[in-house]
Amino acid sequence: MSDVQPEFIQWVSRVLDDPDITRFNLLQTLWSGYGQCFRFYSPRLQTNLVAKAISPPARPQHPKGWHTTDSHQRKLDSYAIEHHFYQHYPAKLTHSPVPVLLASDQYNHQRLLIMQDLDALGYCARHTSLTLDQAQPVIAYLAGFHAALMDTHDTSLWQWGSYWHLPTRQQEWAAMPEGELKHQAAAIHQTLAQAQFTTVIHGDAKVANFCFSEDGARVAAVDFQYPGRGTGVQDLAYFIGSALSDDEQLHGLDRCLDTYFNALKQALAPQYCAQDVEREWRELYPFACADFQRFLSGWSPQHVKLNQALEAQTRLALAQLNRTPASDT
Repeated sequence: MSDVQPEFIQWVSRVLDDPDITRFNLLQTLWSGYGQCFRFYSPRLQTNLVAKAISPPARPQHPKGWHTTDSHQRKLDSYAIEHHFYQHYPAKLTHSPVPVLLASDQYNHQRLLIMQDLDALGYCARHTSLTLDQAQPVIAYLAGFHAALMDTHDTSLWQWGSYWHLPTRQQEWAAMPEGELKHQAAAIHQTLAQAQFTTVIHGDAKVANFCFSEDGARVAAVDFQYPGRGTGVQDLAYFIGSALSDDEQLHGLDRCLDTYFNALKQALAPQYCAQDVEREWRELYPFACADFQRFLSGWSPQHVKLNQALEAQTRLALAQLNRTPASDT
């Protein structure tokens, strides 16, 4: 008995004009019960495919109790943006693979995306954490992704990439404890927003959203609900925090930054001065960390990602805003 909802199976069958689809495998239930992502086999196309079926529940239940009208609308917007991304961006990312959208459908707030199965393309490994060595291919992937989309302006994406950006997280900001990070939240956001060099960032570049070849050398990304304008180090900071142990975050950062900027230098189009981009984005790395810590501090103040490495970078950002040396303690 398949765990995939029968109405989603019927929906896929109709859109593909393939009444005999079979071999259903539920990959995940979408956040707050907004649908399902599942693998299936299409006899007509003679291949496995992946479907993302979005159908908002009548009574959404946020895992951390944050369900509001604003959060509901943000989620609906995120799925519309993801649909747009898969329609227009895979062809631009030939060196940073993402699934190709093969068919889609929508009505009211319901959407169906039918995509390539990355497992069938050789990206069959998944990880919940990585060693410092294992993380390097993802970091190089992100550099290539950002290089390919430099200076992209697309009003159908988020104005600011990432699911935690301050303009859409005012309730979480209000819930923060009083202190310097809360008081400087707008300044941190503005520092990132006023960057000279911008790209499209993934916006949710956690380790769970990457698929790996068996040897870990090749990487592809999924889940593009929060792409938008930003600096590459925002994705990089979020990825490092999601993938590495606390100790490797503290002691492996220089290697990660070097890998990223070396790969970015190789991938950037000639019109960009790689040294100028690197200079600006390295300076913004602490602000990317501080921006994420601001979100977590209000949204989930006991979150495991609120660790020494993140706090150390946040201190650097706050010290820069205050024009005073950062403390090592």
